[in-house]
Amino acid sequence: MLPVRVTDRAGSTPSVKGQTMAVNILTKRVAEMCDLPVKNPDGSPMMDETGNPVTATVFGPGTKVWQMADAARRRKAVKRTREANGKLEAAFDNEAEDTLEFLCTITKRFNNLEYPGAEGDKATVRAVYSDPLLGFIRDHMEADTRSWENFMQASRTPAPSTSDSSHG
Repeated sequence: MLPVRVTDRAGSTPSVKGQTMAVNILTKRVAEMCDLPVKNPDGSPMMDETGNPVTATVFGPGTKVWQMADAARRRKAVKRTREANGKLEAAFDNEAEDTLEFLCTITKRFNNLEYPGAEGDKATVRAVYSDPLLGFIRDHMEADTRSWENFMQASRTPAPSTSDSSHG
């Protein structure tokens, strides 16, 4: 096997006393879950009545939960296209429902948020994402859960002791 040379942004090979210093790629791994900020319609962070940030604990794009939810969404779109004799427009017919199911699957819970009438984490998650007048939450959460950067930042902070990697 040939040696691999790692270069910095300037294109030079960093070295210590004549030895090439390779990056330990495992230091670049992202967190499996993170608490993403929930935002108001204007993009500002949402806060509860006492000033605590409202967040959503979500599975990241590197997890099986996220990958399976994304694959299910894509399979549904392909199936609708096939059933419509290849008409691509059919893939988008139930896009809102597919997004709802995707987000409900990858969101473990909301923190510092309640939805009157919804009992339990999963019911609250579904109620928030299903409410058309709270669609701004669904829209920004869909975008934010696709950003690997959000999970990179979470991997550099200590994980809360209540988080786990189980689904449910």
